[in-house]
Amino acid sequence: MGSTGERISSPGGRSETPAEYAAFLGCVIPFRIPSVEAATRKVFERLGVHLTDLPGLSCCPEPITSRIVDYRAYLTLSARNLAIAQKAGLGLVTVCNGCYETLVEAEEALSDNELREDVNKLLSEFGYRYDGGVKVKHVVEVLDEIGVNRIREQVSRTLHIKAALQYGCHLFRCAEDGDIWRKPDMMKSLARMTGAEVVEYGLERLCCGYPTMTHRRDFSLEHRLLPKMRRIQGAGADCVVHVCPACIVQFESGQVLLRKFGASFQLPMVHLMELIALSMGVTGEELALDVHRSPVMDLARRLV
Repeated sequence: MGSTGERISSPGGRSETPAEYAAFLGCVIPFRIPSVEAATRKVFERLGVHLTDLPGLSCCPEPITSRIVDYRAYLTLSARNLAIAQKAGLGLVTVCNGCYETLVEAEEALSDNELREDVNKLLSEFGYRYDGGVKVKHVVEVLDEIGVNRIREQVSRTLHIKAALQYGCHLFRCAEDGDIWRKPDMMKSLARMTGAEVVEYGLERLCCGYPTMTHRRDFSLEHRLLPKMRRIQGAGADCVVHVCPACIVQFESGQVLLRKFGASFQLPMVHLMELIALSMGVTGEELALDVHRSPVMDLARRLV
C-alpha cells in the first residue's frame, strides 16, 4: 500500500515512485545521530519526495533480542506501527537496517490471517487494527526507484574521496530466493553517484560486532570491528559509508575502545544520506555533523 498522492516518474523504465512516504526514523537516529535525519529530509526535499511524520510511531522494535524474548509482543509492537501507516494511507521508508528488517518480517508474518487476528485482539485494546498490505522500503530502495540519473541532476559537488562501505547485516535481508546483494548493490551505486571511489576491503559481510557488544565487548571489538578497521585502513579509505545507525555507533565508539588492543583509527563514519546531501551542496554545518563521534565534520569541510 503506497501513497495515494502525486507520483514522480523514474528514468530507465522503472516503475513510478510515490511522491510521499511516512518516515520511520527508528530510535538511534533521532536520539544519537540526528544529522542523518537532517540529511534525509534535505535529500528528499530536493528530489520532490515528501516525508510525512506520523504521530505515535514507536520503536520498531529491535529485530533480534525482542523477538527472542517475546515473539507475540514483538509482532504486536511492529503491527501497531504498521497500523498507523495504514490509517494514513502511506508506505513506510526506513533509514535504519534494523527497522527495515523488523517491519518487513512482521508484515510478512502478519499475512497469516490467524496470527494477524490474534495480534489484532491485543491492538484493539489500544484502538488499533492492522489489515495488512503496508509497503515497507529501505531508503536505498526508494532512491534506486527514483533513479541514479535523476538524483545526479541535484549533485553540485563531486566528492573526490575513497569510501569503504559498511552494508550492515540486515541490509542483506531479502525475500525467500531473492538476491541478497540487491540492496547492497543499490547502496554501492548511490555512493559512486556522488563521485566517491568505492574501495573493496574483503570483509564487507563480516558483522561489525554491535549485537555482541553488550555482553562480550572484548570479543566484539577484537574479532569483529578490529579486523574490519585494519582492512579498511589498509585499502586507503578516507571514510566509511553506512546505512545502519547501529553500525555507526559501533564504529565510532569502537575506534576509541580499540586503543586497548594497540590500534589507533580516526576515520569518519558517514551515513549514505549524509554523503548524498554533501554532494548536493548541503554544508556540514547545516547537517550538524558535529554530533558524530568521528571526524565527519572535518571530512565535510575538506570537500568544500
